[in-house]
Amino acid sequence: MPSTFTSRVFGCVVIKSINSNYNADFTHQPRTLPDGSVYATDKALKYSVRNYLKKAYPDEKIFYFKSVDPNFKPRTLDESYKFNFGDPKKAGKKLNSTAEDKFFLFKYDGVSVSGLLSDKPKSAALKKYFKDLPEDSDLKTLKSSFDKVVGKKSEQQTIAFVQSKITEDDEESYLFIENGNLQKIDGAFTDLETIANELDNMVTGGIDKKIFLSNLLSCLDIRLFGGTYAGQVNLSIHGPVQITHGIDQYRKGQIYSEQIMSPFRNPGEKNVDSTMTTLGSQSKLSEGHYVHGFSINPHNISDHVTLSEGTALQDEDVLKVKAGLSRGVTFYDSAAKSGSENELLLWVQLKEGSMLVLPSFVELVKVQNDRTIDLSSVSEILARPHIAKHVEKVEINYDQTATKVAGIPASAIVSDINQ
Repeated sequence: MPSTFTSRVFGCVVIKSINSNYNADFTHQPRTLPDGSVYATDKALKYSVRNYLKKAYPDEKIFYFKSVDPNFKPRTLDESYKFNFGDPKKAGKKLNSTAEDKFFLFKYDGVSVSGLLSDKPKSAALKKYFKDLPEDSDLKTLKSSFDKVVGKKSEQQTIAFVQSKITEDDEESYLFIENGNLQKIDGAFTDLETIANELDNMVTGGIDKKIFLSNLLSCLDIRLFGGTYAGQVNLSIHGPVQITHGIDQYRKGQIYSEQIMSPFRNPGEKNVDSTMTTLGSQSKLSEGHYVHGFSINPHNISDHVTLSEGTALQDEDVLKVKAGLSRGVTFYDSAAKSGSENELLLWVQLKEGSMLVLPSFVELVKVQNDRTIDLSSVSEILARPHIAKHVEKVEINYDQTATKVAGIPASAIVSDINQ
């Protein structure tokens, strides 16, 4: 049975790049800071991890990854959601509401209570809704009743609270709470049903955000990295795994360009008799050792998990992201990135419940002239008694044949990065 991962983690990933372009800018040059230092964005590492997870674990949903429709057009955000989960407007709204969920309007069907209007429609929107109804519509007579539902005195309350107020004498009705008491809306039940559903659609767009969020949290990459959804629904999920920009700590590599030739003639060539094929260029870094820092805090999504009853970060998720962080760049082997590969993964896992905060390892990890990766500064910090008592385990993954590492923490578990 899957178990929830609750510990916090700090660490770093070192990416070796030899005659390669690990993360190009929009001019196709390796990225550089104003001081000339070569760097890579966090997106470069995240992309390689997502790509690895998608290929290595095909049963997992990876949401924030390019996909195309049958016409080879990239899907929009909403199209991707619909492709993975179906139409969100047909997802059975409110079917998974619990007794503790809160609403402004309730429906009692003679047996049980269900909730509508988790948010109030604005008074101006409510006024416009009734104004836009046909003049002969019987629904117009219900405006005063619904004015009370969204009025200042109405209260948001739980389904359980309303259910506890129901008596044996109560019949089917629509209810709202005012001053802690049940208030009924008068009118034909079918008419009330119509207005209640349309007002709910006005507020929610016809989408149950609880189901929507739960579906997103079923995606491995969202449970790991979070994401911003700005489409039919606006959601921002602060992911447990946060990755910093990678800085080249070797600092001795040179950026160079070389010409390349295409086997095809340029279609824009004005001279129709030209026999020259297209020329181009590519830029690479002769050598770099990028250090990305990362942290994992599973509590970042705890509120979203509670609200949606969705999936929390699992132990298996962490094992998979650890594999992606140690293999993803090597696995993604394109023409530009050939020569970029995972060199080292440092993983510092704290004891459960620890609130210790460690500094970023990016500037603490040094790459010496002979390319030895020096972890001495990290080891010094981890050896301090007030820090060591919080550390559950330290793991280092690297290829001992290809990479030299100095200053390894005394308690570290060393294993091959290719395992």
